[in-house]
Amino acid sequence: MVKLERLLFSAEFLKPGEVLEKGAVELLNDTGTMLSLKQSFEELKGQEFKAMMDRFKDLGHDQGFIPWPMLPVKDGYYANELSVEKFTVLVKDTLDWYCDNDFEVPLAVLVDLEPPADPKEVEKAEKIRKGLIKKEKKKGFDIMSIVGKIIDGIDENVNQERFEKASRKFTEMQDMMHDYGTRALAVALPMAYEDIFDDKLLLQDFMTCPVTSVEWDMINFMIFNTDYVAATKGLITNEEYRHLLYAYAKEFIDRWGPEKPSITLGITNLGIQDTRAVQTDPELYKQEASALLAAGMRSTGIYALDGVLEQPDPKGWIETVWQADSSDFTVDKEKLEMAGHVRRLFQALDFVAPVAKYLVDSGKIMDIIRMVTSL
Repeated sequence: MVKLERLLFSAEFLKPGEVLEKGAVELLNDTGTMLSLKQSFEELKGQEFKAMMDRFKDLGHDQGFIPWPMLPVKDGYYANELSVEKFTVLVKDTLDWYCDNDFEVPLAVLVDLEPPADPKEVEKAEKIRKGLIKKEKKKGFDIMSIVGKIIDGIDENVNQERFEKASRKFTEMQDMMHDYGTRALAVALPMAYEDIFDDKLLLQDFMTCPVTSVEWDMINFMIFNTDYVAATKGLITNEEYRHLLYAYAKEFIDRWGPEKPSITLGITNLGIQDTRAVQTDPELYKQEASALLAAGMRSTGIYALDGVLEQPDPKGWIETVWQADSSDFTVDKEKLEMAGHVRRLFQALDFVAPVAKYLVDSGKIMDIIRMVTSL
């Protein structure tokens, strides 16, 4: 019987003042749960952030807070090849703030490695979250539009020299963090991991995210239920998804050991560019965490606290997840095989990537498009 040792909630839209008003610091302290709150430069300098951190400190739970620095949307929002220099400045400002205000440096700083945010998608998602517009039904499958976006992405993003330079800069940033006495907690999409099997990192370069090219102190992959079960309309079941979690967790631990890797589950509320489904049933999160525990992974995260605080009983919700137990998960060979097939689909993209890059670089992709459209 193995139980969770660490449970970290992220919160992308709560403001420090709201964290105080909703009693979230007390909730986190009472349940032994950690928080990573998204913070901009302006929020870092505000009185509400200081008041929130004072409350964490008063309760002796200040090491249960992991800063999550994020850039303005106009600068790409996330940490990636294009924003590494500005992001490094923000991380340094964050750590300087801790020193200047006599707070113990945090256990880690979250480094959210994702492609640049699209301002139009951010605006659309915000309107949906606020109920100003309704979520649009998915349009028909437009293969030419998808191909066009892939071509544009390869043209704009795939740049090995820039990727390698950004990898060095992120390494230097992490070294700077070590000088302050803290560590980097890199967060990434699982597709970045599936990019490593052909000894090239074209998908990571395509996403502008140096994930495995940097020896991060800790690495967390966002493997959300909603991206598999809801997105496939149940073609991938909850139980098959849990086997996917189990497979990933075992492989991550085999590669990096038990301390470095972790997985974030989700999502309880929409993200900054999300217009997809949410999952708010704590029992499902408990079962998912049990699958991770069965694989030997004792730390997990959930996106996000924002959605949990909207539930009728947030404390009971969190306590349900803490009840996760490795003995509650039993491996089913057929479902584990299904999980392997799902992963092979992603890995196929990795092996196709060099071909796609060649076709774009050589201009042959346009010949293929002309040939197809003339049929």
